Amino acid sequence: MALAILLTCIPITIVSCIGGYVGNRYLIQQYQQNNEIMLRESVRRIDGQFAQLVQYALHMMANPIFKPAIADMNYVDEFEKTQELLDTMSLIENGESLIDQAYLYIPKQNVLLQPVLGLRTLDDPADRAVWNSLMNGDKGIFWTNHLTRPFGRSGSKHAIVMKLPFNGQTSYGALVLYVNPAMLQLNVTPDQAAYVLDGSDVVIGQSDAAKSYPELLPRIMEQLGSTKRTYDSQSRFQIRADHEQFLMNAVSFEKMNRIWTFVTGTPSSKVTAPNSAYTHVVVVYWIVSLIAALGLSWFASNRFYQPFRKVMDLVRDGKTDEDADPSDEMAYIEAKWQQYRFANESLQSRLDQSTPKVREALINQFVLGQAAHLSETEMIEKLRALQLDVTGCLFSVVVCQLHGLDGHKAPLTEKDSQLITYAAINIVGEISEASAAYVHTLDLLDGSIAAVLIFPETSAMDDARDELLRLGGEMLRTLEHVLRMPSTIVVNGPAPLWMDIPFLLEQSRKALSYRTFTSESQLLDATAVLEQANPEVDFPYDLEQEFTHTLNLGLEREAADILERFVTALKNEGAPEWVVHQGLMRLKSSLYRSMLQSGHNPYALFDGVQLEEELRTLRDAEACIQWFGKRVIRPYIDMLSKSYQHAMKDIVDQVLATIHDNYMCDISLETFAMEAGVSVSHLSKAFRQMTGSNYIDYLTALKIGRCKKLLLTTDLKMNEIAKSVGYQPPYFNRMFKKLEGMTPGQYRLQFSETKLGKAE
Repeated sequence: MALAILLTCIPITIVSCIGGYVGNRYLIQQYQQNNEIMLRESVRRIDGQFAQLVQYALHMMANPIFKPAIADMNYVDEFEKTQELLDTMSLIENGESLIDQAYLYIPKQNVLLQPVLGLRTLDDPADRAVWNSLMNGDKGIFWTNHLTRPFGRSGSKHAIVMKLPFNGQTSYGALVLYVNPAMLQLNVTPDQAAYVLDGSDVVIGQSDAAKSYPELLPRIMEQLGSTKRTYDSQSRFQIRADHEQFLMNAVSFEKMNRIWTFVTGTPSSKVTAPNSAYTHVVVVYWIVSLIAALGLSWFASNRFYQPFRKVMDLVRDGKTDEDADPSDEMAYIEAKWQQYRFANESLQSRLDQSTPKVREALINQFVLGQAAHLSETEMIEKLRALQLDVTGCLFSVVVCQLHGLDGHKAPLTEKDSQLITYAAINIVGEISEASAAYVHTLDLLDGSIAAVLIFPETSAMDDARDELLRLGGEMLRTLEHVLRMPSTIVVNGPAPLWMDIPFLLEQSRKALSYRTFTSESQLLDATAVLEQANPEVDFPYDLEQEFTHTLNLGLEREAADILERFVTALKNEGAPEWVVHQGLMRLKSSLYRSMLQSGHNPYALFDGVQLEEELRTLRDAEACIQWFGKRVIRPYIDMLSKSYQHAMKDIVDQVLATIHDNYMCDISLETFAMEAGVSVSHLSKAFRQMTGSNYIDYLTALKIGRCKKLLLTTDLKMNEIAKSVGYQPPYFNRMFKKLEGMTPGQYRLQFSETKLGKAE
């Protein structure tokens, strides 16, 4: 406890010493700051003195008496003009306090005029050379600090030289004004040492106090020599000289096209002298504070351990730690704190690593429509919490469908498909990141991928749309070049709201089905495609009937050829993908109907839902044909081969051949059964199985089909057409209207106009 109390005294002592030191330093700093202000005021006064001097001299030089003729005048003979010049020089010398002596130098006659000396000639060659050198150079006015006064006159060597005429091309004389340093208004206190230095760091004037410190000026020159000075620069430093610490301030200013410097220095003892009277106050304060600290330390030491006990209980959390050292509570607390800190940093690191994944999961959930209950504001806040700010941004969607993942061109394993999809996602993401502020990619798990592009707030709607189309084209080219795989790119947007993204994605996926089979790689604009969502396609109904009939006959190869013609016809009409799929589904439905009519169960042979889902995944016409042949035609042919007897098939084939050749005759099914030696019911069932319809309906359809052909290809009358197929005209009209929904004449007129329109 004694050590603790003793240690308590140390801070009080240190604080007291620091307080005294800081107080003095603050006083010195404030003094130097205030001195800088006074120093600048003094600089302005000195600058004003010299400016006033130059202005006064220029005004006097405008006197007509200083005309060029004075260079050639006879000063002895023209004594009146000479006296006038001397009077003018006397006026100049006495008109400005800063002027000590004024001389008029005429180099042509090597004479000087001065009010006291009068007219004097420079007989000494050295003096003549010095004064004649003043006329060299191009400056009309300049400062000199080494011009000795002529004829043994005492005084400073600092002078302002002004050539006559001022700023003239040819000078005939010079007006030399020696400066009186004692008249400089330094504006300093009696304790301040002040110096005015010209551009060559020659002392022009100094204060009386500066003469008391002979070591100060060399130290100032040394300090200024190591400092770069510019116009209007100022500096603050301290110098030790003559057993005193001087607080120095220096200000530079421009005069006579040179950098002059005004320096002042004050002994620090003079600045801190006012604090000496308060030293005893500080000592008393220290003693009182020390006594109070000793008392408080003794009182606090008794309760010192209580906070540590609380902290120890807190970090132990009620558990007994056998490794804890009771003699070093701080080390134990530090160790526990390091553990908590490490755990906190680890959790924060995991959070930072998981934030992108959580953000991607949230966007996936939203894009796929699983977060529809959230509002626009709620989604923006959630994304901002996950380090993604989408306020004011534009949102677009790109959907990419790779063609060839189904393996119809080259066999692909599931791993190959996954690698290709992963590569496509990376390509789409990297290309999009070049223009978009943020890109989110996802695998739609149906052979297609999607990317959500977020453009910055500064992007215009039209610019973002153009950039989106450009990115889509670049993606197409890159995918085809890198993966050697065609694809379809659908772009949609931009939209100003985040909540529009699921709709954009849905429209883009819908637009995928509008790609055509005429080219492999395609770039689609979802908005433009869906605006033209109802294509006009002539459906090949005749090929549909021919396909069903051929397949019912068990002709697999011929049915496959008709299927290929069917798909090619749709392609040539420019039918989009979904129309081709619907056409194939229609063929399947026709086959279902035929099987039901013939007494077979199509649902036992085919899984309709699975077939439709498989067909939707096909993006190539050749793949559709191969799939239909494998999944529809082949099973149906196998079923026919198992259910039909070969003999019965021959009988039905003979019946079909006969009625195709003699459809205009009235031949009944009983006649064929009698000739073949089979029952009418067995023949009727076999006929239904092979053709998909009963005998009467088949014969009627055959006759009506022949009539439609004659209506469109010949000019025969209705009676003639009816008789050519074995119908009475009234019965023909009724039957045709019943089956086709119009009379034969209306049918001929309608389809004739259609062909004429196409021809045009």
